[in-house]
Amino acid sequence: MTNRNRRTFITTVAATGTLGLAGCLSSVREWRGGDEESPSQPDGEDDEPEPSDLPDLPGESIETFENLDEWASLIDAGSLEAGTDDPYAGSQSAHLTADEETDYAAIYRTISDGMDLRDSNLSLAVSFTGRDQLRLTLELFAPNSRNVYTMRRTLTGPTDRWVRVDFGTTRVETQPDLSDVREIRLTARRRGDRTGSIDCRVDDLRTVDRPETGRVMLLFDGTLESHHTNAFERMQEYGFSGVEAVIPEAVGEQGRLTIDALSELDDAGWDMAARPRTGARSIHEFSPEEQEGMIRRTKAYLENRGFADGAKHFVTPRNVLGSDTIDLVREYHEQAFRYGGGPNGVPLTDPHNVGFFSGDAGAETERYVDYAAEYGQLAVLHFEYIGQEGLSERAFDDLLEYIDDADVEVVTATELLEGS
Repeated sequence: MTNRNRRTFITTVAATGTLGLAGCLSSVREWRGGDEESPSQPDGEDDEPEPSDLPDLPGESIETFENLDEWASLIDAGSLEAGTDDPYAGSQSAHLTADEETDYAAIYRTISDGMDLRDSNLSLAVSFTGRDQLRLTLELFAPNSRNVYTMRRTLTGPTDRWVRVDFGTTRVETQPDLSDVREIRLTARRRGDRTGSIDCRVDDLRTVDRPETGRVMLLFDGTLESHHTNAFERMQEYGFSGVEAVIPEAVGEQGRLTIDALSELDDAGWDMAARPRTGARSIHEFSPEEQEGMIRRTKAYLENRGFADGAKHFVTPRNVLGSDTIDLVREYHEQAFRYGGGPNGVPLTDPHNVGFFSGDAGAETERYVDYAAEYGQLAVLHFEYIGQEGLSERAFDDLLEYIDDADVEVVTATELLEGS
């Protein structure tokens, strides 16, 4: 990543401030790996130097990785060293590596006096290389390994670019006391292709104040007719509006939404978000010029048909983003969504890396809605077919009722952008 591209990202996020799939359609499933016990060690005082060029983001940096003396690698879990080549901020980042024979790379630090993170959501700057996907886990031991608060995120590119991960809760073991966090652990694992090494850099672990009320977004992918015929009226009964990922070439085709149906959704408060058509290929597999053409034309299609608000938002086709793609998405759109495998912490520190998960995952979907409510986070539920070919209408009804009963606010992409 060049210095120009890193500064462009920091400037873009700072300007946004506290704003705050196979073929077309494929569901992605997340899985959990085992946790390893770590040895304990005393930590020193929080006397690490503060880098002078941290971006102007919401919240407060609690770890700049300028001093790695308090961090260590887990046994048989790769290596940790200072990464001075193009750090996110300051003079260095933490560089985690693991060779082909090592399952994962993991580092930890202990906090002898404990840290109070009861009212905080956490985010982290991340850059990785050598593979398209990585699974990153942030764990808080509060106060010990029997009481663990886990946040996990699937990263689907870009490689060699700094992005921020706004972590949401994915698992709670026993009864962690977040007023007394005694250990922080970060683990990087392979996802997708299980071969090859792991090469990951992290920087600027940051807290933001949790909002009192969690949020849920209902994101519909593929411009499918069933979103109007089977979901729209049901959602209206609860006063919910959604987000439709619009593929311009699909509009009006058999089984797809018509322009009149899109207009009706828009009139009811839905967002019509941009989702370029890439066929059986991921968008990063096209040339930079082709990618820009897809992104520019899709946005212009929406704007020219009266959907300018929705055109600010990008839904990633087939989920994987390349380095050129993320630069273009940041240039043309104010917010971007792709698979992340869990909720998001808010306020967002990176609105171009908002993760979603399947709305058709039963108890897991409901659990993430509960976590969004309990911890003041954002759960973006992703849907494809509603009805006979996908999530049943009865199951969709039950999910809407569950969301309505939860202590959450249902928001659109525009509402998130304006209010997070």
